[in-house]
Amino acid sequence: MNIKEENCTKQNFSHLKKIDLNSALYFVSVMNYKTVFNASIVLHCSPPTVSVMLSRFCSYFPVPLFEREGRTLNPTRFAMVLHKKIESIFLDIDELFSDELPR
Repeated sequence: MNIKEENCTKQNFSHLKKIDLNSALYFVSVMNYKTVFNASIVLHCSPPTVSVMLSRFCSYFPVPLFEREGRTLNPTRFAMVLHKKIESIFLDIDELFSDELPR
């Protein structure tokens, strides 16, 4: 089987290279800790850094993830569903790397 045939039979994740998966971590942190400021404390970075990464993550979706009310970011229903899915993926990844691996 050549590489073209193999790509037709296997899932090709090359489109994910365009996505900064690190920005998803910032999204999950903002959702978990409710504010950009609180997420910045947990992530050990500045609030502007969290804002930039959150904006980057939000730009991947055609619908808004937050509605701004003054200085408060209120997650949309879509953001809440997305948060559960992404957090579950991160928990699985964390478990994968936390387990004792055979040597």
